Amino acid sequence: MLSLRQLEVFLAVIETGSTTRAADAVALSQSAASNALTELESRLGEKLFDRVGKRLVLNASGRALQPRARALLAQARDAESLFRSGGGQLKLGASTTIGNYLLPRLLGAAQEPLPCERIEIANTDDIAERMLRFELDLGLVEGQTRHPDLVLTPWRRDEMVIVAAPFLPGEPLHCLPWIMREPGSGTRSVVEQELSEVLTGVVPLLELGSSEAIHNAVRAGLGISCLSRHVVQQSLHNGELEVRAPELSIRRPLYLLRHRQRPDTAAVARFLAMCPPEN
Repeated sequence: MLSLRQLEVFLAVIETGSTTRAADAVALSQSAASNALTELESRLGEKLFDRVGKRLVLNASGRALQPRARALLAQARDAESLFRSGGGQLKLGASTTIGNYLLPRLLGAAQEPLPCERIEIANTDDIAERMLRFELDLGLVEGQTRHPDLVLTPWRRDEMVIVAAPFLPGEPLHCLPWIMREPGSGTRSVVEQELSEVLTGVVPLLELGSSEAIHNAVRAGLGISCLSRHVVQQSLHNGELEVRAPELSIRRPLYLLRHRQRPDTAAVARFLAMCPPEN
């Protein structure tokens, strides 16, 4: 029977390229790590690595095993945390608009504290990559991801509006300087898709890594942007910003992101009870 230790060594060899460095990573002797890998390959009847010089390189059989090994180790860690902490701690990933604006409001309004081990805030592509490595239990994202091992389900809805400082000239939208999120951001992909006709031929004046940075740049009059109402609602209320072309507002879904091979933990279930999907 396969052991978790064998799978742990296998994944460490993928990361480090050798059994010597893998042994250090998993706190084993070099001989114990080599034996674990040999036993795993013997049990499976397949070589999992090709030797290239002094380095072990994952082959097709190893690539087939890799996601399953990660899933099994993640489930073992989930089982341990279930009994250590009364149901486990949630490792949550949120794309930037959700993590910086919507999620704090939802958690602040909740009737009980959510036992989060950590909340990672990054763009959609980064959250998807962390989910594929089984480093997060659940993702909350604004953009789409099409990896076959990841599953998107609708969670909430958001409205995005084109905003500008009131003193910015009222020229056609394509003639004004645009400020946009970086490539890989869910916000950026939605804006480019939904406003493709407006943005034809437009080269962004600035590409910034956070919605708040764009918000501040637009308030300073550097250009226009399309941002979530969650980001700009206070600035719209106090007159620092105004909506341009309200007919072009974008209504977009926000998603729950799960790994297909990883069942919901008890902590995920508690989060969804506190912050359930909208009907």
